[in-house]
Amino acid sequence: MRLNSCLRPLFPMVLPCLVLLVSPACHKAGLKTAAGPPPVSGLEQKIATSAPQRVSFDSRDRDPSTGRPVVIQALLFRPNGADSRRLPAVVALHGCGGMYSTTQSKKEMLSIRHQMMADLLVAEGYAVLFPDSFRSRGFEEICTIENKKRTLTQQHRRLDAQGALAWLQRRDDVLPERVAVLGWSHGASAVLATINAKQPAVAGWRDREPPIPYFRASVAFYPGCIDSLNDRRGYTLAAPITFFIGGSDDWTAPGPCVDLAAKLSDAGEAATITVYPDTYHGFDGPSTQPRRRLEVPNGVNPGKGVTVAANPAARDDAYAKLKKYLREHLGF
Repeated sequence: MRLNSCLRPLFPMVLPCLVLLVSPACHKAGLKTAAGPPPVSGLEQKIATSAPQRVSFDSRDRDPSTGRPVVIQALLFRPNGADSRRLPAVVALHGCGGMYSTTQSKKEMLSIRHQMMADLLVAEGYAVLFPDSFRSRGFEEICTIENKKRTLTQQHRRLDAQGALAWLQRRDDVLPERVAVLGWSHGASAVLATINAKQPAVAGWRDREPPIPYFRASVAFYPGCIDSLNDRRGYTLAAPITFFIGGSDDWTAPGPCVDLAAKLSDAGEAATITVYPDTYHGFDGPSTQPRRRLEVPNGVNPGKGVTVAANPAARDDAYAKLKKYLREHLGF
């Protein structure tokens, strides 16, 4: 569903028109709503379909003390039995909590949210690369650090994503022109930074001779969109994007993402957005995640904590749409 004239009213009236679940307001506005897709069953209990390979690659970021590329540790997943085939791939960027489990006995394993995505994408036939932007630089998480005090920025993570793309494109088991980038929260904001065609490092990549393919599609789960919306250079897309947003998110506010998607769509850019009402940050995570996080200093109400809450219906809908979106854009 693309953005249209129903988005022009004020924000409180916008959300119902964006939601692809059943919404009376959309019916009143004359918009079509589709029946929800079948649920993605048993995701939280699913066993990984493949064991990851621990790999590393050079970020395009440089260590200021040595001038050498920052080496990024990563996990690579591939479908079983696909060793002799070139596959499309997805680079998956973790959020501010890092990509690993916070359970002491599972600290070397992906978190449940990330493992669910790895399983889903591998089952679809994609290779999946999870770069670890944090431990590779000595961090476990940055959720508890005020935004203005963070030393690891979206530009660092854009350089990691571009390094991941270059590394994948050198492999003989990946289709170099069919790589997407996906992220959650802080990682989704990094996705936005990575596909901004107004960013010189992005434009420079695309202007090479001979041309080198860039990311073919992008996916953003509940990003912070303010920086991209207000980028002084402007914001245009180097790749199509789809957003999945919680309408009640009090960590990364939905309004700026709605505005950014509307701005892009009005300009004829390939941007789509789904907003889920009464849904919070981390809606695709497990039901065991904490609902209130008082230790997080950022958010819509700084210093008052944020809400994190699973919404299995929204997650299942988003995952079904995600699969369709990637099939359309990666051609697989």
